Amino acid sequence: MIDAAVRTIDKLSRSLAYDILCTRDRLSGWKPKRAQFLASVRKDRESLEKDVERKLRNILLHAYETSPYYRGVWERIGFSPSPCFKLEDLQRLPFLTKAIIKEQALSLVSDRFQRSELDLDYTGGTTGTQTPFYRDHECTVSRVGRQWGMLELCGYRPGTRRALVWGAHADLPHNGVRGSIKKWFRKFASSQEILSCTVMSEQNMLDYYRRLERFKPSVLYGYPKAMVQFGRLIQERHLEPIKVRTIITTAERLAPAQREFVQKVYGGEVFNLYGTREYGCIGFECEKHAGFHIDIESVFVEIIKDGRPVDPGESGEITITDLLNYGMPFIRSRTGDFGALSPKLCECGSPLPVLQGLDGRDTDWLYKADGSTVAGLMLTDLFMDLSSIRFAQFVQESVKELEVWLVVTGDFSSEVENEAVRQVKQLMGPEIDVHVRRVPELPRNPRSGKCREVICKIGRNEGLNQTGSHLAP
Repeated sequence: MIDAAVRTIDKLSRSLAYDILCTRDRLSGWKPKRAQFLASVRKDRESLEKDVERKLRNILLHAYETSPYYRGVWERIGFSPSPCFKLEDLQRLPFLTKAIIKEQALSLVSDRFQRSELDLDYTGGTTGTQTPFYRDHECTVSRVGRQWGMLELCGYRPGTRRALVWGAHADLPHNGVRGSIKKWFRKFASSQEILSCTVMSEQNMLDYYRRLERFKPSVLYGYPKAMVQFGRLIQERHLEPIKVRTIITTAERLAPAQREFVQKVYGGEVFNLYGTREYGCIGFECEKHAGFHIDIESVFVEIIKDGRPVDPGESGEITITDLLNYGMPFIRSRTGDFGALSPKLCECGSPLPVLQGLDGRDTDWLYKADGSTVAGLMLTDLFMDLSSIRFAQFVQESVKELEVWLVVTGDFSSEVENEAVRQVKQLMGPEIDVHVRRVPELPRNPRSGKCREVICKIGRNEGLNQTGSHLAP
């Protein structure tokens, strides 16, 4: 009884401290935004669709009237938004790419905002250089509030103690914060212990384990691959498990075997989130775990193949129109992620549409010797039955060769290596040369802390010239 009372007081104190911290960080308006999100999941389908169409019309009008880039491009194709706008009209508009964002940044920004009213951020840069972009501060506050609404549906609220496994440096505490009291207060208000997964050394993980033993978190949050690596250390060292109530994975694809492993090791129910730096949290899992519910009052999602929207159930590239960022509107922005919309609503009763899953990125395709393509996701789950292989990375620089970088245990043998090569050739074809490289650890992106499982260094034109075959979609 006393322990329960102490935990309640601790959570309330940390929640209050978080409110104070948000006021200092100019995020104090997040609670009404959370309420708006939670209200949206209770709307009937017809009302929700009308609200989305109104928001889409408003952002298009705003972009046309205030952004030199959109006004110029749309006038050249004879398009101007009107009150009679229909969703089908959106398909007339050209796509936005990261290259355009980089080249046309200033002309994309709305002329109704002063630079001081905009927040600067950067794309994740997992597969290349980071691209700077802006969002208006109201949008920033909305993103924070709406994500808290999603997290609440997953069982996580401010004040709850969280174990964070993260790598994006922009989100981690800065050493430049002066004053021990300020540092202590920020850490107390954030209610978290952090493992920066940019460097997952054994010493770092053991230190993190000792801190979590004292901290006793209720939530584990972060990158699934790093969670698996930390969990394997706990098992191999025969340490007492760190048990939590809720596990929230994001920023990387969550494989079924990873979900099963982290749930077994840490004990909590696993909820997966889909988000990006540009659009915040796009989708979240409910208790049915049947895909991502899309926050359609925040982002309008199209699934595109060969330049046109596909039918529900068919996979294509996820393309997003941001309904919240008026400072630098993103209209029909190509994400490079692939997925499919479910043809039916979730059994949980939510009116929000469901993204059935993520099928990888446009850079996650590998090439057979004949030039045909293989989705990288088909390889990333290959070695789940080979317990002496901890992690694998596939690197391709030629259609004739594939390097497989392996992090292995002491039980790894030539027989296991031969079996790994056999499984790769079964997918990639017998003609491809497979070279196995044993490494102590796979490299992580120094900015994001992410670890790419598939790296294809073959350009599309290069692949076509070598083989004469069609390339990945």
